[in-house]
Amino acid sequence: MMSCLPMDSRPQPSHPVPRATRPSHSIGRRAPSHHEGIFRLYEQEFGAERDDASRLRWRWQYLENPENGDDGAVIWVARDGERVLGQYASMPVRLFWDRKEARASWGMDVFLRPDARGLGIGAELFNQWSNHLDVALGLGLTPASYALFKKLRYHDMGPVPFYRKVLDPRAVTARYLGSALSASAGPLLASGLKLVYPESRQHSVDVFVGRIDDFGAEYDGLWERAKTSYTMCVRRDRAYLRWKYLACPHRRYDIWEARRKRELAGYAVARHEDYRGLRLGWVVDVFTHAKDHEAKGMLLAAILDNFREAGVARAQAFSMNERLGRDLRRYGFIPGGSPMQFCVRSRTAGDAPFADPGGWHVVFGDSDMDR
Repeated sequence: MMSCLPMDSRPQPSHPVPRATRPSHSIGRRAPSHHEGIFRLYEQEFGAERDDASRLRWRWQYLENPENGDDGAVIWVARDGERVLGQYASMPVRLFWDRKEARASWGMDVFLRPDARGLGIGAELFNQWSNHLDVALGLGLTPASYALFKKLRYHDMGPVPFYRKVLDPRAVTARYLGSALSASAGPLLASGLKLVYPESRQHSVDVFVGRIDDFGAEYDGLWERAKTSYTMCVRRDRAYLRWKYLACPHRRYDIWEARRKRELAGYAVARHEDYRGLRLGWVVDVFTHAKDHEAKGMLLAAILDNFREAGVARAQAFSMNERLGRDLRRYGFIPGGSPMQFCVRSRTAGDAPFADPGGWHVVFGDSDMDR
């Protein structure tokens, strides 16, 4: 068996492994010789039937990341001799931070063997990872990992705000109340939502939105123009966007771009799926200059039209950016409780970005939240 932290919510042992069974260990960067040992842990945890899918996703997520350096994937491995005890895998990114771009990484998978738990090895892996970065980022934390991040003196940014919008009131009420009650409850819910949370669309004659299937060279320019409107944002150039949304082996995304008189103004990424009897739509990312509410509004309108055509019952989004949050509310999204805890450690000289977390651009498409 294997423990997966921080993305696994299972409880950890409350008592240490007996001293006689404690393994000696060393921690270093992943080498090709560690590959099969790591995947044996995957197979033990998730089963052989998911092993091929795990390898495919793992290769894309870690080996094909365009921000990898010459030494490959940023994965720290704990070993007892040649025996793999566990790993901490991360997603390196370039981060606009403190008015310049910094070396950063999203922390992701920690796997530990049972005889390696409760010994502080997980904390050692965390520290090895964060000590080699300008900014370390932990998103979507379980209670156990959230406590560990705070213990290691990360800044607690709280949960990333969550928004949702009911598009098919009858389907939503049928899911929770049953089909018999939905016939009367659905129309009442629809009327109440239109009254309290109206969808206030603003048509633009200057901004045109269309579907795309690739990110061209103009996206590098969009990033350079828009990045300074945020106090924190992962670099969204064409190399990153192609890898994140076009090469992803386990998700298929719908993508739109907004143009203002032929100049690229922004893009949006979304997808929808069936989940527990309900069709859900995810607003994965919306990126423009932070103050370009016109382009963001047109992109959100295109997403919602697509969701309605696809029979989506409820649309959902995360956004730490206050301006994007206002745009979501303008289109009838309702703020709700968020499970997406967020912690950050910065080793740069200045902590100015922490003074304006509402200027950060963090959405569902960041880190590996949509895996």
